[in-house]
Amino acid sequence: MNKKQLHAISAAACAAMLALSATGAWAQTAARGSAQAFPEKPLRLLVPFAPGGNTDILARAVGQKMSENWGKPVVVDNRPGGSGIISAEIVQKATPDGHTIFVGSTGELSINPSLFRKLPYNVEKDYAPVSLGTVSPILIASHPAFAPKTIKELVDLAKAKPKTLSYASVGVGSPMHLSGELFKMITGTDIVHVPYKGGAPASTALIGGREVQFGYVGMGPAIPHVKSGRMKALAISTAKRATLLPDLPTMQEQGVKDFDTSIWFAFLVPAKTPKPVIAKLNAELNRILRLQDTRDFLINTGVEVTPTTPEELARFIRSEAQKYRKIIQVSDTKLDQ
Repeated sequence: MNKKQLHAISAAACAAMLALSATGAWAQTAARGSAQAFPEKPLRLLVPFAPGGNTDILARAVGQKMSENWGKPVVVDNRPGGSGIISAEIVQKATPDGHTIFVGSTGELSINPSLFRKLPYNVEKDYAPVSLGTVSPILIASHPAFAPKTIKELVDLAKAKPKTLSYASVGVGSPMHLSGELFKMITGTDIVHVPYKGGAPASTALIGGREVQFGYVGMGPAIPHVKSGRMKALAISTAKRATLLPDLPTMQEQGVKDFDTSIWFAFLVPAKTPKPVIAKLNAELNRILRLQDTRDFLINTGVEVTPTTPEELARFIRSEAQKYRKIIQVSDTKLDQ
């Protein structure tokens, strides 16, 4: 090969590199321009539960502040049913421009992938994390007449009388149910699970004290029953104590090593949403969640406010998925065959 040919190849290579560089620069400029213009139309927050629950409350609190700041309508779209799969699929198929946001929870994002043999979405491939929103501790509670006053006393009783105690949850595969299974795994106890169709019937069963001895219930709805004396609080499920019940010890503080479960809510968008748009959404969500009036309002519903970076949320979802995968495998929990 002569010098003329080498010069020609070198020139072609340089031209190709310049073209690629120009393409990359154009893409970055376009993405920045997209983020600067965002939002260009109304935003939709997909909630996989009916109105009135913690997910819906979070979405509406954030949506109102977002609309006030950006001057665009924010619609909270409640699509309950199908273990959250209905909402998850809508977001999965939405245009990846940041205007459709999934307010997902522990179930859809970290439990379903191990609970269902065939799931129509892939959490890591189909969604881009934006920020964690809130974490709701689970309350371990009992009927007031139930003898144990501490978790140690509960463990001692369960070991002395295997298969005679029963615990309530809001349904098979829920964070409450899997909290109960994790408790059994760590403590080596044999306790019967009694699932109910939601928090209200589970709480009613605990207050009645005939069908079950204790249970795992959402903290917000249970607090009035605890304060009225109709329910006895035994422990909090999270590693840190709850803001609304600061005197109630955690499971870990009462000797149940590595016990840490919760119901959490996070914001995600469809995969391939431009990173500058995700960054703008993250900044806005973090701003809103750090406002004192927003924090006070949400904390009073029984949650802890926990804004994060997208990267922190991605790590958190993976860690939670690994935890629940182990619990589901050991307990042989199934919802479909």
